[in-house]
Amino acid sequence: MSRLVSGWAAHMPGIALAVARLYVGYWLVMTGIAKIQRGFLHGGVLLPQLQRFAEGTPHAWYKEWLATVVIPHEHLFAVLTSLGETLAGAALILGAMTRCSASVGIFMVGNYLFAKGWANPAAAHDKDFIVLLLVVFIGAAGDYWGVDGWRSRRR
Repeated sequence: MSRLVSGWAAHMPGIALAVARLYVGYWLVMTGIAKIQRGFLHGGVLLPQLQRFAEGTPHAWYKEWLATVVIPHEHLFAVLTSLGETLAGAALILGAMTRCSASVGIFMVGNYLFAKGWANPAAAHDKDFIVLLLVVFIGAAGDYWGVDGWRSRRR
């Protein structure tokens, strides 16, 4: 019995990484699809939210970034956001290009965090997801029951 338990225990870190990868991937896919369904690919939908973020963010440098770069190019950023979330999430679910996908997720969720402001209660989950994405990135979570692991074993 102890041999069975010790064998199972050896796989626990991989199982935990795979669960974290699948959870964050699912969350990104679902939010990306929701944005596509709300019309983000057609433009104009993100503008009111960006204007609220620009007015409310406590970070002056981020307010400047929103006002001078993001808001004038709202349609481009709406497409990048919705497709980026969907594709990065799908790659995480598959365990394909996991570190790249986790990096994209960290960048995107980090921007959401700065837009909302660190102290804003609405940003609490953003902080959690950044930590989970860092764990996925550092742990190379795609090596556990993912395409990345399958590819590395085939070499």
